[in-house]
Amino acid sequence: MQEQMSALDLYSGVGGWSLGLRLSGINVCASYEKSEAANETNRKNNCHPAITTDIRKIDLSVLPKNIQVVVGSPPCTQFSFSNRGGNGDLSDGLTDVIQFLKIVDYVQPALWAMENVPRLSKILDEELKDGGRLSEFRHLSIKYDVFNMEEFGLPQRRRRCIVGNFDFDLLRSYRTSAERHTLGDV
Repeated sequence: MQEQMSALDLYSGVGGWSLGLRLSGINVCASYEKSEAANETNRKNNCHPAITTDIRKIDLSVLPKNIQVVVGSPPCTQFSFSNRGGNGDLSDGLTDVIQFLKIVDYVQPALWAMENVPRLSKILDEELKDGGRLSEFRHLSIKYDVFNMEEFGLPQRRRRCIVGNFDFDLLRSYRTSAERHTLGDV
C-alpha cells in the first residue's frame, strides 16, 4: 500500500490549492495565510490546520517534516498590471517569492508549484540570472510558463504564471482532456 503524500499550502488564501490537493488524495498538513477571514473559509472547506501568520516572518523550524508537496500563491498585487498600471513595488512582491522559495529549499519536497500573474515570468527571466535576486534558488530546478486556465476548464480567460519543478508537459497534456466551460454553463 502506498503512503499518502503530504503537502503544505503557502499564501493559501481560501484554500484553492488545498481543495485540489485534498480531492487528489494528498493530505494537506497545514496551510499558511495572513488573512484570518480567508483561513476561516479554508478551514471550513478543507478541514485542516489553516494557520494565520505573516509568512514573511515564519520560523522555518516550525514547519511540518516529511512533506512531499509544497504549493502556494504569493500575493500578486505588486506584479499585476492592474496595480497602478503595473507600477507596483516589484521589490516588495519579490520578498514573498523569495520567502516561498526559501521554504521550498528548507522543506525539500519532491514536488512544488507556485501560481501568480503572467508578468512574473518576465521577472523570473531577469531575477534568475547571475546576480539576480532569485539566482541563489536556481538549484531548485525552477521551470515556469504562462497558461490560459480556460484551457483547463475554468469558465473564464485567466492567464497565470505557473512555476515549479514538476513535469510541465504532463500539465499541458491535460488541456486536451479538460472540458471547456463558459460562465453561462456554470
